[in-house]
Amino acid sequence: MELKTLRPKQPKQNYSFRLSSPLLLASLSISLFLILYYSSSSSHRFQEKETLVVERMPMKVVDATVSTFGAIFEKFKSDAPNNKTNFILFLADKDPSTSLSWCPDCVRAEPVIYKKLEATAGDVVLLRAYVGDRPTWRNPQHPWRVDSTFKLTGVPTLILWDPKNHAVAARLEDHEAHIEHKIDALLSSI
Repeated sequence: MELKTLRPKQPKQNYSFRLSSPLLLASLSISLFLILYYSSSSSHRFQEKETLVVERMPMKVVDATVSTFGAIFEKFKSDAPNNKTNFILFLADKDPSTSLSWCPDCVRAEPVIYKKLEATAGDVVLLRAYVGDRPTWRNPQHPWRVDSTFKLTGVPTLILWDPKNHAVAARLEDHEAHIEHKIDALLSSI
């Protein structure tokens, strides 16, 4: 005969608890209050930061090709003294089949340059001068390669134009035009 020890049955323990209606209502009210308070105060802090930012003017962009550059550049030079900052960006043409530049350096540099110029306070004018397709640009007698003002050796080339002297004030060549701190240095020279 086997002896069994009988244990009294224990009631199952229920670890959940019930909130009374007033307590539930109070906790929901506090939660809602905290959510609204912190969301409004964070947007308020954001608005305060916005008022401290120098007002940004939209960047004006003018496009030119090799064939239209002469007339557009003359207008650019005559309007330049009225602008805070004037840039010329020499770029490779876009491939019609891909809508991207045939020049990988241009594809890499353009978004960085635009971001930096758009963040510049004041009136900024950018003349984008497209050098043509690859065979046109590769020609050693390309007009902007032999031009004594520009003396281009590669694209993209970003030029800060000096409106007083009608000359190149500073430039970033193809190997450095995508580097943010170099663009910042160019902008700080204004």
